Amino acid sequence: MATNMKQTLVIFCAAPLIFLASVVAQADTLDRIRAIANDDIVTQLELDARIANVKMQYRTNPNVLPADAILEKQVLDQLVLESLQYQIADKMNLTIPQANIDNAINTIAQRQNATTEQLLAAVKAQGQTIASFRTQISKELLLNEVHRRAVASSVYVSEAEVERFINSQAGQSLQDIEYQLYYRQFPVSELAQAQALTDNLNRGQSLKLDPNAKDLGLRKLDAIPTVFKTLVPVLKENEAILIEKENAVHVGQLINKTDAQQVNIQEFNIRHILIKSDALLDEASAKAAIENLRSQIESGADMAELADQFSDDIGTRGVGGSLGWATLDSYAKEFAAAAKASDINALSPVFKTRFGFHILRVEDKRTRNVGLDVLRNQIRSQLQNRRFQEAIQRWQTELLAESFIEYRP
Repeated sequence: MATNMKQTLVIFCAAPLIFLASVVAQADTLDRIRAIANDDIVTQLELDARIANVKMQYRTNPNVLPADAILEKQVLDQLVLESLQYQIADKMNLTIPQANIDNAINTIAQRQNATTEQLLAAVKAQGQTIASFRTQISKELLLNEVHRRAVASSVYVSEAEVERFINSQAGQSLQDIEYQLYYRQFPVSELAQAQALTDNLNRGQSLKLDPNAKDLGLRKLDAIPTVFKTLVPVLKENEAILIEKENAVHVGQLINKTDAQQVNIQEFNIRHILIKSDALLDEASAKAAIENLRSQIESGADMAELADQFSDDIGTRGVGGSLGWATLDSYAKEFAAAAKASDINALSPVFKTRFGFHILRVEDKRTRNVGLDVLRNQIRSQLQNRRFQEAIQRWQTELLAESFIEYRP
Protein backbone atom coordinates (compact mmCIF):
# COMPACT_ATOMS: atom_id res chain seq x y z
CA MET A 1 0.00 0.00 0.00
CA ALA A 2 2.80 2.39 0.93
CA THR A 3 4.61 1.54 -2.26
CA ASN A 4 1.59 2.31 -4.38
CA MET A 5 1.08 5.60 -2.57
CA LYS A 6 4.72 6.51 -3.17
CA GLN A 7 4.37 5.74 -6.85
CA THR A 8 1.22 7.82 -7.03
CA LEU A 9 2.98 10.71 -5.33
CA VAL A 10 5.89 10.56 -7.73
CA ILE A 11 3.57 10.56 -10.71
CA PHE A 12 1.60 13.47 -9.26
CA CYS A 13 4.74 15.49 -8.61
CA ALA A 14 6.09 14.81 -12.06
CA ALA A 15 2.94 16.06 -13.78
CA PRO A 16 3.74 19.78 -13.38
CA LEU A 17 7.20 19.19 -14.80
CA ILE A 18 5.74 17.50 -17.85
CA PHE A 19 3.21 20.32 -18.25
CA LEU A 20 5.93 22.96 -17.87
CA ALA A 21 8.11 21.26 -20.45
CA SER A 22 5.15 21.23 -22.82
CA VAL A 23 4.53 24.96 -22.33
CA VAL A 24 8.22 25.77 -22.87
CA ALA A 25 8.28 23.67 -26.03
CA GLN A 26 5.12 25.38 -27.28
CA ALA A 27 6.52 28.86 -26.51
CA ASP A 28 9.74 27.93 -28.25
CA THR A 29 7.75 26.86 -31.30
CA LEU A 30 5.68 30.04 -31.31
CA ASP A 31 8.67 32.35 -30.94
CA ARG A 32 11.24 30.39 -32.83
CA ILE A 33 13.92 32.14 -34.86
CA ARG A 34 12.85 32.64 -38.47
CA ALA A 35 15.87 34.59 -39.74
CA ILE A 36 19.31 35.73 -38.67
CA ALA A 37 20.44 39.11 -40.03
CA ASN A 38 24.06 39.86 -39.07
CA ASP A 39 23.89 40.44 -35.30
CA ASP A 40 20.12 40.34 -34.96
CA ILE A 41 17.27 37.84 -35.32
CA VAL A 42 13.69 37.89 -36.56
CA THR A 43 11.30 35.73 -34.54
CA GLN A 44 8.05 34.04 -35.39
CA LEU A 45 6.15 36.37 -33.05
CA GLU A 46 7.53 39.44 -34.84
CA LEU A 47 6.58 37.91 -38.19
CA ASP A 48 3.06 37.01 -37.04
CA ALA A 49 2.52 40.49 -35.60
CA ARG A 50 3.59 42.21 -38.81
CA ILE A 51 1.44 39.91 -40.99
CA ALA A 52 -1.55 40.59 -38.74
CA ASN A 53 -0.91 44.32 -39.08
CA VAL A 54 -0.77 44.07 -42.88
CA LYS A 55 -4.01 42.12 -43.00
CA MET A 56 -5.64 44.66 -40.71
CA GLN A 57 -4.64 47.48 -43.07
CA TYR A 58 -6.19 45.66 -46.03
CA ARG A 59 -9.19 44.25 -44.17
CA THR A 60 -11.61 46.14 -46.44
CA ASN A 61 -9.88 44.90 -49.60
CA PRO A 62 -8.16 41.60 -48.74
CA ASN A 63 -8.16 40.39 -52.35
CA VAL A 64 -5.20 42.62 -53.19
CA LEU A 65 -2.96 40.60 -50.86
CA PRO A 66 -1.01 37.61 -52.20
CA ALA A 67 -1.44 34.05 -50.90
CA ASP A 68 -0.43 33.58 -47.26
CA ALA A 69 2.81 31.78 -48.09
CA ILE A 70 3.92 34.55 -50.46
CA LEU A 71 2.84 37.25 -48.01
CA GLU A 72 4.83 35.58 -45.23
CA LYS A 73 7.97 35.48 -47.41
CA GLN A 74 7.58 39.15 -48.42
CA VAL A 75 7.04 40.29 -44.83
CA LEU A 76 9.98 38.23 -43.57
CA ASP A 77 12.24 39.76 -46.21
CA GLN A 78 11.09 43.22 -45.16
CA LEU A 79 11.77 42.51 -41.48
CA VAL A 80 15.27 41.29 -42.34
CA LEU A 81 15.98 44.43 -44.34
CA GLU A 82 14.66 46.64 -41.54
CA SER A 83 16.80 44.80 -39.00
CA LEU A 84 19.95 45.43 -41.03
CA GLN A 85 19.12 49.13 -41.26
CA TYR A 86 18.33 49.44 -37.54
CA GLN A 87 21.71 47.88 -36.81
CA ILE A 88 23.34 50.60 -38.91
CA ALA A 89 21.38 53.20 -36.93
CA ASP A 90 22.71 51.68 -33.69
CA LYS A 91 26.28 51.87 -34.96
CA MET A 92 25.72 55.54 -35.86
CA ASN A 93 24.23 56.16 -32.38
CA LEU A 94 21.17 57.68 -34.05
CA THR A 95 18.22 58.66 -31.90
CA ILE A 96 15.03 60.54 -32.75
CA PRO A 97 14.18 63.43 -30.39
CA GLN A 98 10.67 63.38 -28.93
CA ALA A 99 10.03 66.80 -30.50
CA ASN A 100 10.61 65.30 -33.96
CA ILE A 101 8.07 62.57 -33.22
CA ASP A 102 5.57 65.20 -32.06
CA ASN A 103 6.11 67.20 -35.27
CA ALA A 104 5.63 64.08 -37.41
CA ILE A 105 2.38 63.22 -35.63
CA ASN A 106 1.13 66.80 -36.07
CA THR A 107 1.98 66.64 -39.78
CA ILE A 108 0.08 63.36 -40.19
CA ALA A 109 -2.94 64.92 -38.48
CA GLN A 110 -2.82 67.98 -40.75
CA ARG A 111 -2.69 65.83 -43.86
CA GLN A 112 -5.80 64.04 -42.67
CA ASN A 113 -7.55 67.35 -41.90
CA ALA A 114 -7.74 66.42 -38.24
CA THR A 115 -6.40 67.73 -34.97
CA THR A 116 -3.66 65.83 -33.18
CA GLU A 117 -6.16 64.82 -30.51
CA GLN A 118 -8.53 63.41 -33.14
CA LEU A 119 -5.70 61.42 -34.76
CA LEU A 120 -4.61 59.91 -31.45
CA ALA A 121 -8.23 59.07 -30.61
CA ALA A 122 -8.50 57.23 -33.94
CA VAL A 123 -5.29 55.34 -33.15
CA LYS A 124 -6.78 54.20 -29.82
CA ALA A 125 -10.06 53.25 -31.51
CA GLN A 126 -8.12 50.91 -33.81
CA GLY A 127 -6.72 49.09 -30.79
CA GLN A 128 -3.21 50.58 -30.86
CA THR A 129 -1.66 52.25 -27.85
CA ILE A 130 -0.26 55.76 -28.13
CA ALA A 131 3.12 54.45 -26.95
CA SER A 132 3.29 51.85 -29.73
CA PHE A 133 2.15 54.45 -32.27
CA ARG A 134 4.94 56.80 -31.20
CA THR A 135 7.42 53.90 -31.39
CA GLN A 136 6.24 53.17 -34.93
CA ILE A 137 6.71 56.81 -35.95
CA SER A 138 10.14 56.87 -34.30
CA LYS A 139 11.25 53.79 -36.26
CA GLU A 140 10.09 55.30 -39.55
CA LEU A 141 11.96 58.54 -38.81
CA LEU A 142 15.03 56.52 -37.86
CA LEU A 143 14.99 54.66 -41.18
CA ASN A 144 14.52 57.97 -43.03
CA GLU A 145 17.59 59.37 -41.30
CA VAL A 146 19.64 56.26 -42.14
CA HIS A 147 18.59 56.61 -45.79
CA ARG A 148 19.41 60.31 -45.83
CA ARG A 149 22.90 59.74 -44.48
CA ALA A 150 23.51 56.77 -46.76
CA VAL A 151 22.50 58.21 -50.12
CA ALA A 152 21.47 61.90 -49.92
CA SER A 153 24.94 63.16 -50.79
CA SER A 154 24.87 61.19 -54.05
CA VAL A 155 21.53 62.64 -55.20
CA TYR A 156 21.83 65.79 -57.30
CA VAL A 157 19.58 67.40 -59.89
CA SER A 158 21.15 70.12 -62.03
CA GLU A 159 19.37 73.18 -63.40
CA ALA A 160 20.08 71.84 -66.89
CA GLU A 161 18.11 68.66 -66.10
CA VAL A 162 15.17 70.72 -64.84
CA GLU A 163 15.21 72.86 -67.99
CA ARG A 164 15.40 69.79 -70.24
CA PHE A 165 12.34 68.34 -68.53
CA ILE A 166 10.44 71.65 -68.81
CA ASN A 167 11.21 71.80 -72.52
CA SER A 168 10.15 68.19 -73.09
CA GLN A 169 6.62 67.26 -74.17
CA ALA A 170 5.78 66.13 -70.65
CA GLY A 171 7.11 69.36 -69.19
CA GLN A 172 5.15 71.49 -71.65
CA SER A 173 2.00 69.58 -70.78
CA LEU A 174 2.65 70.09 -67.08
CA GLN A 175 2.93 73.84 -67.37
CA ASP A 176 0.28 74.53 -69.98
CA ILE A 177 -2.80 72.34 -69.78
CA GLU A 178 -5.10 70.57 -67.34
CA TYR A 179 -7.59 67.93 -68.52
CA GLN A 180 -10.98 66.91 -67.15
CA LEU A 181 -11.77 63.33 -68.05
CA TYR A 182 -14.87 61.26 -67.41
CA TYR A 183 -14.17 57.54 -67.25
CA ARG A 184 -16.02 54.23 -67.27
CA GLN A 185 -14.67 50.68 -67.24
CA PHE A 186 -16.28 47.58 -68.73
CA PRO A 187 -15.34 43.89 -68.57
CA VAL A 188 -14.01 42.49 -71.84
CA SER A 189 -17.24 40.52 -72.29
CA GLU A 190 -19.09 43.85 -72.70
CA LEU A 191 -16.84 45.21 -75.44
CA ALA A 192 -19.75 45.69 -77.84
CA GLN A 193 -21.67 47.72 -75.26
CA ALA A 194 -18.58 49.86 -74.58
CA GLN A 195 -18.07 50.47 -78.31
CA ALA A 196 -21.71 51.50 -78.74
CA LEU A 197 -21.34 53.96 -75.85
CA THR A 198 -18.16 55.42 -77.35
CA ASP A 199 -19.91 55.91 -80.70
CA ASN A 200 -22.80 57.72 -78.99
CA LEU A 201 -20.40 59.92 -77.05
CA ASN A 202 -18.70 60.99 -80.27
CA ARG A 203 -22.13 61.85 -81.71
CA GLY A 204 -22.74 64.37 -78.93
CA GLN A 205 -23.75 62.36 -75.88
CA SER A 206 -21.99 63.19 -72.61
CA LEU A 207 -20.47 60.65 -70.25
CA LYS A 208 -21.34 63.08 -67.45
CA LEU A 209 -24.91 61.77 -67.69
CA ASP A 210 -23.86 58.15 -67.14
CA PRO A 211 -24.38 57.24 -63.45
CA ASN A 212 -21.65 54.58 -63.73
CA ALA A 213 -19.03 57.05 -64.98
CA LYS A 214 -16.45 58.69 -62.75
CA ASP A 215 -15.33 62.31 -62.94
CA LEU A 216 -11.54 62.39 -62.62
CA GLY A 217 -11.57 66.18 -62.23
CA LEU A 218 -9.10 68.65 -63.71
CA ARG A 219 -5.68 67.00 -63.78
CA LYS A 220 -2.34 67.71 -65.31
CA LEU A 221 -0.97 65.12 -67.69
CA ASP A 222 1.20 63.40 -65.09
CA ALA A 223 -1.92 62.66 -62.99
CA ILE A 224 -3.97 61.19 -65.84
CA PRO A 225 -4.40 57.37 -65.64
CA THR A 226 -1.64 55.66 -67.58
CA VAL A 227 -4.04 53.97 -69.96
CA PHE A 228 -5.13 57.40 -71.34
CA LYS A 229 -1.97 59.46 -70.80
CA THR A 230 -0.51 59.30 -74.31
CA LEU A 231 -3.84 59.99 -76.06
CA VAL A 232 -5.46 62.69 -73.93
CA PRO A 233 -3.24 65.55 -75.22
CA VAL A 234 -4.46 65.01 -78.80
CA LEU A 235 -8.17 64.70 -77.96
CA LYS A 236 -10.63 67.44 -78.80
CA GLU A 237 -13.11 68.56 -76.17
CA ASN A 238 -15.99 66.04 -75.78
CA GLU A 239 -14.12 63.48 -77.88
CA ALA A 240 -14.28 59.92 -76.50
CA ILE A 241 -11.86 57.02 -76.84
CA LEU A 242 -12.03 53.29 -76.14
CA ILE A 243 -8.99 51.31 -75.06
CA GLU A 244 -8.90 47.58 -74.39
CA LYS A 245 -6.09 46.82 -71.96
CA GLU A 246 -5.29 44.67 -68.93
CA ASN A 247 -8.36 42.44 -69.31
CA ALA A 248 -10.74 45.41 -69.27
CA VAL A 249 -12.28 47.93 -71.63
CA HIS A 250 -11.70 51.59 -70.73
CA VAL A 251 -13.88 54.40 -72.08
CA GLY A 252 -12.88 58.01 -71.50
CA GLN A 253 -14.31 61.33 -72.67
CA LEU A 254 -12.45 64.63 -72.50
CA ILE A 255 -14.99 67.06 -71.05
CA ASN A 256 -12.77 70.08 -70.63
CA LYS A 257 -9.20 71.27 -70.93
CA THR A 258 -7.85 74.53 -69.68
CA ASP A 259 -4.63 76.49 -69.54
CA ALA A 260 -3.02 76.31 -66.15
CA GLN A 261 -3.30 79.60 -64.30
CA GLN A 262 -0.23 81.78 -64.65
CA VAL A 263 0.80 84.34 -62.07
CA ASN A 264 2.76 87.24 -63.53
CA ILE A 265 4.71 89.60 -61.30
CA GLN A 266 6.60 92.78 -62.14
CA GLU A 267 10.19 93.01 -60.94
CA PHE A 268 12.50 96.03 -60.83
CA ASN A 269 16.30 96.18 -61.03
CA ILE A 270 17.19 99.19 -58.85
CA ARG A 271 20.38 101.00 -57.86
CA HIS A 272 20.24 103.37 -54.90
CA ILE A 273 22.17 105.46 -52.39
CA LEU A 274 21.17 105.87 -48.74
CA ILE A 275 22.36 108.58 -46.35
CA LYS A 276 21.32 108.17 -42.72
CA SER A 277 21.03 110.87 -40.12
CA ASP A 278 22.73 110.22 -36.79
CA ALA A 279 24.45 112.00 -33.90
CA LEU A 280 27.11 113.39 -36.24
CA LEU A 281 24.81 114.17 -39.19
CA ASP A 282 21.39 115.65 -38.50
CA GLU A 283 18.49 115.33 -40.92
CA ALA A 284 19.18 118.63 -42.68
CA SER A 285 22.82 117.73 -43.22
CA ALA A 286 21.94 114.20 -44.39
CA LYS A 287 19.45 115.60 -46.90
CA ALA A 288 21.98 118.17 -48.13
CA ALA A 289 24.60 115.43 -48.55
CA ILE A 290 22.40 113.22 -50.71
CA GLU A 291 21.19 116.18 -52.77
CA ASN A 292 24.85 116.97 -53.47
CA LEU A 293 25.42 113.35 -54.61
CA ARG A 294 22.36 113.59 -56.84
CA SER A 295 23.74 116.75 -58.47
CA GLN A 296 27.06 115.02 -59.12
CA ILE A 297 25.27 112.11 -60.83
CA GLU A 298 23.19 114.51 -62.91
CA SER A 299 26.48 116.14 -63.96
CA GLY A 300 27.90 112.81 -65.14
CA ALA A 301 29.42 111.19 -62.05
CA ASP A 302 29.14 107.41 -61.81
CA MET A 303 26.31 106.47 -59.44
CA ALA A 304 27.81 103.06 -58.65
CA GLU A 305 31.13 104.58 -57.62
CA LEU A 306 29.41 107.16 -55.40
CA ALA A 307 27.26 104.44 -53.83
CA ASP A 308 30.33 102.36 -52.95
CA GLN A 309 32.00 105.43 -51.47
CA PHE A 310 29.17 107.17 -49.60
CA SER A 311 26.07 104.98 -49.21
CA ASP A 312 25.11 103.94 -45.69
CA ASP A 313 23.44 100.75 -46.99
CA ILE A 314 26.05 98.19 -46.00
CA GLY A 315 24.25 95.45 -47.95
CA THR A 316 24.76 97.18 -51.29
CA ARG A 317 28.06 98.94 -50.67
CA GLY A 318 30.66 97.21 -52.80
CA VAL A 319 28.14 96.31 -55.51
CA GLY A 320 27.49 99.87 -56.62
CA GLY A 321 24.25 100.23 -54.65
CA SER A 322 22.57 97.53 -56.73
CA LEU A 323 19.53 95.84 -55.15
CA GLY A 324 19.17 93.36 -58.00
CA TRP A 325 15.82 92.06 -59.23
CA ALA A 326 12.96 92.25 -56.74
CA THR A 327 9.27 93.10 -56.51
CA LEU A 328 8.31 96.50 -55.08
CA ASP A 329 6.54 94.91 -52.12
CA SER A 330 10.02 93.99 -50.88
CA TYR A 331 10.67 97.65 -50.03
CA ALA A 332 9.34 100.37 -47.76
CA LYS A 333 6.21 102.00 -49.20
CA GLU A 334 7.97 105.35 -49.91
CA PHE A 335 10.79 103.53 -51.70
CA ALA A 336 8.29 101.46 -53.73
CA ALA A 337 6.33 104.58 -54.67
CA ALA A 338 9.49 106.36 -55.88
CA ALA A 339 10.50 103.35 -57.96
CA LYS A 340 7.05 102.97 -59.47
CA ALA A 341 7.01 106.65 -60.47
CA SER A 342 10.44 106.49 -62.10
CA ASP A 343 11.14 105.87 -65.77
CA ILE A 344 13.90 103.43 -66.65
CA ASN A 345 17.37 104.99 -66.17
CA ALA A 346 15.86 108.19 -64.73
CA LEU A 347 17.25 109.42 -61.40
CA SER A 348 14.59 109.88 -58.75
CA PRO A 349 14.20 112.98 -56.59
CA VAL A 350 15.49 112.76 -53.02
CA PHE A 351 12.95 111.05 -50.75
CA LYS A 352 12.81 109.88 -47.16
CA THR A 353 11.98 106.54 -45.51
CA ARG A 354 12.41 105.39 -41.93
CA PHE A 355 15.93 104.31 -42.92
CA GLY A 356 17.06 107.76 -44.05
CA PHE A 357 17.27 109.76 -47.30
CA HIS A 358 17.47 108.01 -50.68
CA ILE A 359 17.92 108.49 -54.35
CA LEU A 360 17.32 105.61 -56.77
CA ARG A 361 17.49 104.72 -60.42
CA VAL A 362 15.37 101.97 -61.98
CA GLU A 363 17.75 100.33 -64.42
CA ASP A 364 15.28 97.80 -65.84
CA LYS A 365 11.83 96.28 -65.38
CA ARG A 366 10.49 92.87 -66.31
CA THR A 367 7.34 90.80 -66.02
CA ARG A 368 7.97 87.24 -64.86
CA ASN A 369 5.66 84.23 -64.67
CA VAL A 370 6.19 82.88 -61.18
CA GLY A 371 4.03 79.92 -62.11
CA LEU A 372 7.01 78.68 -64.12
CA ASP A 373 9.25 79.07 -61.08
CA VAL A 374 6.82 77.04 -59.02
CA LEU A 375 6.82 74.44 -61.77
CA ARG A 376 10.62 74.34 -61.75
CA ASN A 377 10.63 73.71 -58.02
CA GLN A 378 8.02 70.96 -58.38
CA ILE A 379 9.97 69.27 -61.16
CA ARG A 380 13.23 69.56 -59.23
CA SER A 381 11.55 68.01 -56.18
CA GLN A 382 10.05 65.18 -58.26
CA LEU A 383 13.36 64.39 -59.96
CA GLN A 384 15.22 64.48 -56.64
CA ASN A 385 12.67 62.24 -54.96
CA ARG A 386 12.75 59.74 -57.84
CA ARG A 387 16.55 59.70 -57.82
CA PHE A 388 16.58 59.41 -54.01
CA GLN A 389 14.26 56.39 -54.08
CA GLU A 390 16.34 54.72 -56.79
CA ALA A 391 19.51 55.34 -54.76
CA ILE A 392 17.89 53.83 -51.66
CA GLN A 393 16.92 50.70 -53.59
CA ARG A 394 20.46 50.28 -54.91
CA TRP A 395 21.91 50.83 -51.44
CA GLN A 396 19.49 48.30 -49.88
CA THR A 397 20.39 45.73 -52.53
CA GLU A 398 24.08 46.21 -51.75
CA LEU A 399 23.36 46.00 -48.01
CA LEU A 400 21.59 42.66 -48.42
CA ALA A 401 24.41 41.31 -50.59
CA GLU A 402 27.07 42.30 -48.06
CA SER A 403 25.23 40.95 -44.98
CA PHE A 404 25.03 37.54 -43.37
CA ILE A 405 21.43 36.36 -43.68
CA GLU A 406 20.09 32.92 -42.76
CA TYR A 407 16.43 31.94 -43.08
CA ARG A 408 14.97 29.17 -40.93
CA PRO A 409 11.75 27.20 -41.38
